[in-house]
Amino acid sequence: MTQIKMIATDVDGTFLNDQRQYNHERFSAQLARLKAANIRFAVASGNHLGHLHKVFAPTPAVQTFVAENGGLIVDHHHTLFEAPMPTDVAHAVVDALMTDATLRPHAFRLSGAHGTYVSRDSKPLDLDAQNYFFDNLVTVDDPRNVNDTIYKVNGEWPHSSVQHVVDQLNTRFANQIHATPSGFGSIDIIAPHMNKAVGVTQLAQSWGIDSSEVAAFGDNGNDKEMIAHVGLGIAMCNGTEAVRSVADLITPTDNNHDGVLDVIDSILADKV
Repeated sequence: MTQIKMIATDVDGTFLNDQRQYNHERFSAQLARLKAANIRFAVASGNHLGHLHKVFAPTPAVQTFVAENGGLIVDHHHTLFEAPMPTDVAHAVVDALMTDATLRPHAFRLSGAHGTYVSRDSKPLDLDAQNYFFDNLVTVDDPRNVNDTIYKVNGEWPHSSVQHVVDQLNTRFANQIHATPSGFGSIDIIAPHMNKAVGVTQLAQSWGIDSSEVAAFGDNGNDKEMIAHVGLGIAMCNGTEAVRSVADLITPTDNNHDGVLDVIDSILADKV
């Protein structure tokens, strides 16, 4: 097998357990071993950058983030790449979500460079989850009037309707957006032709690493392109069937039992 020179991992449902924790001591030791082996480590998430900084604050050696499903790549506080949504497209999507009863979510948010904007009348399914994932919330009367760099629109729907809404949005705004399930009944709507595979590839190329030399972990729909694209695509055993079906490897243990860390140990031991 090609030598792995870079590891990228999704966060929720993958690296974090269901209590949104990870083994700090074990992971810190792995980071030191990865550095000694010249293997780069990056986070690849649909979340915004500020949230990711908070999640990985206990392990400050983590300094590379493919955030917003590939729309923003930051390495040691230096922006390497960004692909925001065109403002007019973001506003058109918001208008559709607000006025079309077949698309109307329980809640939606605009993830911007200077804040996460949420409508005053938004009714998130889980307020605690919103406050956890979006720590830079800015309440607005009309999201269509937001003037900021917008990386994504995120919405919440009943789990049973998520794929239907994804299909509707991608059809209605063909070649203008890319809508993808992001777990927990959420959909991320980002710039067209943008996904984690694109972001991880951009990052790898900046380091002189080929995609075949990348290992990536994920569990949900917004990880599928990344898992399928890299040299070693690793799906969590607790992941969706769509992700597991394109993976090269499925973790023996789930996100609640250090599934990612176990496979990283195997990579370091050259046993995968």
